[in-house]
Amino acid sequence: MDNLTRIIRLRDAELWEYEFLDKKEIIIYFSITDLNRKATTHDNPLAIREELDERDNYISIDVHSNLDLKKTLEEDTFDDFITTISSLVEHMHDFHNAHVYTNMHVHEKMNLTDFQLEKDEDLHGDEKEQLYTFKRLWIQQVCFQMIEQHLNRKIKEISKSRFCQDLI
Repeated sequence: MDNLTRIIRLRDAELWEYEFLDKKEIIIYFSITDLNRKATTHDNPLAIREELDERDNYISIDVHSNLDLKKTLEEDTFDDFITTISSLVEHMHDFHNAHVYTNMHVHEKMNLTDFQLEKDEDLHGDEKEQLYTFKRLWIQQVCFQMIEQHLNRKIKEISKSRFCQDLI
């Protein structure tokens, strides 16, 4: 069993949390970007131009986890996970002919210098719970930063373009 929760939805980006109900130690967030554009050979160097032109849209899914999912999960479970998020995105946006590209990011080693253990265990949980919460929020923050970089790149591309008024 699994649980999907949308954290944020913007015009061209979304952030989701994926939770295995039977594997609580696995932290997974995934971001969806590049929803309304065609794929290029830069996105997928192995694809030929004709194959990419046949697809209506390009969807980039960046999966962030505290463990290497391919090594941690059984093969069937991993395949089901990828199928679930790909299908969710394709049907949610009605992109049945989309090129879905999934990029895995593993965050096994985190900088714990900012982690501060709170003394009140009744309010904050024990050390293990606090560390889990810190890691979960850290991975979520990395996803937010990736989305922010993606959206800022689009803004910079727009600001570099020249309008006809600029030519006068």
